Amino acid sequence: MYQIRIIKFLLVIGLLIPSCITPFQPDIPPEAVNKYVVFGQVNDNSEYHTVTISMASPVSDPQYSPVSGCSVRISDDNGNQFTLQESLTEPGVYSAHIGSQYLAVGKSFKVDIITQDGTAIESDYDRIPPCPEVGEVYYELDEIISEFTGQPEKGIRFYTDLDAGNLESRFFKWNVTETWEYRVDYPREWYYDGTVHHIYPPDYSRKVCWSTEKIKEIYTLSTSDLNANIYSKFPLNFVSSRTSRLIYGYSLLIEQSALSEEAYSFWDQMRINSTGLGGLYERQPLSITGNLHNKTDPDKEVLGFFGASSVRSKRIFISSVPDLPIEYVGYCTPVLLEHGFAELSPSDYPAWLMGDKERYYMTLLSNDCVDCLYYGGINIKPDFWPY
Repeated sequence: MYQIRIIKFLLVIGLLIPSCITPFQPDIPPEAVNKYVVFGQVNDNSEYHTVTISMASPVSDPQYSPVSGCSVRISDDNGNQFTLQESLTEPGVYSAHIGSQYLAVGKSFKVDIITQDGTAIESDYDRIPPCPEVGEVYYELDEIISEFTGQPEKGIRFYTDLDAGNLESRFFKWNVTETWEYRVDYPREWYYDGTVHHIYPPDYSRKVCWSTEKIKEIYTLSTSDLNANIYSKFPLNFVSSRTSRLIYGYSLLIEQSALSEEAYSFWDQMRINSTGLGGLYERQPLSITGNLHNKTDPDKEVLGFFGASSVRSKRIFISSVPDLPIEYVGYCTPVLLEHGFAELSPSDYPAWLMGDKERYYMTLLSNDCVDCLYYGGINIKPDFWPY
């Protein structure tokens, strides 16, 4: 579901761009955006393989418009076919199980789609190349200029090393997923909903949570112009000391993919076009040629890419960062009820209060003080968490 998350994230970011920045508005005629957008990938490290189908929308009014009711089939170069089913909860997302016996290095795959209006879409075949194991992953202290404040911001930058040896693969891409533990300041103990209630012992179940996010950046590398199929200190994501990520524990999952030259060319252009104000193109690659074709109307372009890759992964965990002061400031601000409960209305219920085991205080605690789920994480510790 990586592409869906990219689309939703960039849509939100686009809405948050300050009005003092004048966005680039290309002159795109209506017929240029009324196109299908297809993303999908088969890889040798997954049981289920997904294809997303949507319609492009104008840059001036970016929307994710899923296309439901399609017939979707993945085929390999031996004539094996796999029918995909649409998700019951995510329109436009189609998936199928493909056994590992079909996913050997050197195999090629394509996708065929028939939409509800009868449009036939077909991709070129894409071949699975061999992928080396993920090299060492490490970090160094770093400082960047914040794109939001324009001020220096300290943190850490992650890096990885690549050693593909004598493998034929020369084109690579990395997906990075971060998970971190965070906590709120108080347990849930006293609250008011017209009557004061006391939870005792205090409820700590929502005091500690874990959040997981896909890093939005696209990381690509070609070693085709290098003498050796190796690369040292390839830069990955930056983590700021001004967030809660580095306080209680931080984990990074690195997924390294070996790509065909065609797939690399597409994703590298996506990387270039998703930088800065071009970020909206990551969800609508209007200027990028992929490997999909409209068989019903050959003059009508299909956007996106369907690829095949081999994937290797590595997870690392950080409990603390020496010599990096954490500058994070939480959002919890208790508010004194100067006029008592008369300040509250039913829309505020339950109104959480400060207190101890003996009594409550006329101090209001917002949800961000007592409920870690408020920030969108989960309060179930991930299986990979080390403690």
